[in-house]
Amino acid sequence: MTLQPAATDRHTEATRQAILQAGVELLLERRDDGFTVQEVADRAGLTHRTVYRYFATRQELMAAAARSLTPDLGDDFRDVSTIREWIDAVEPHLARTEANLALVRRLLAAVLASDELLLVEQRTCARDAHRWRVFRSELPHLAEPDARRTFATLRQLTSSSSYVLFRLRFAMSPAEAVATIRAAALQLVDRAAARDRAAAREEAGDG
Repeated sequence: MTLQPAATDRHTEATRQAILQAGVELLLERRDDGFTVQEVADRAGLTHRTVYRYFATRQELMAAAARSLTPDLGDDFRDVSTIREWIDAVEPHLARTEANLALVRRLLAAVLASDELLLVEQRTCARDAHRWRVFRSELPHLAEPDARRTFATLRQLTSSSSYVLFRLRFAMSPAEAVATIRAAALQLVDRAAARDRAAAREEAGDG
């Protein structure tokens, strides 16, 4: 009797992995609109109701498939404690992107074509929250709208999608793309720091 829960757990995990594998295969094959839940179910040999027991929505399943395709690409910024460390982490992050360039390019094409970029990007929300705290701790005097705009720009600039754009749209070499992104990120942060210092002086004057 004590073995039954473990056996059930193994079956549950095997089913989840079968669904994920089917999603991954379809995501790699399609360059237009991703996949439907029914297509995933058919490929995994399951019912669509079974798929929905493991993934509440198609978007959630698509995000999980994307995450399993590129498991290491989002971890490079996990432990940064300063904005400079964030920018320094760009180079190894983009080296990983370069090593998986064809895969990342296809994944981005599928996601963009299906209008689900924001939904897939939700998998990064925890890392974004950490980087937001780091960003805000160093630039505490920026007005909230300014801080959020600047953070969003820095977040996008240092992402794999920006790297792919520089590499393919502008025909840059890996080194050129990394250097361009780093220089732009540093310039963005320097300007934000100047605004933060000005805001701090204004606050001190008001006091």
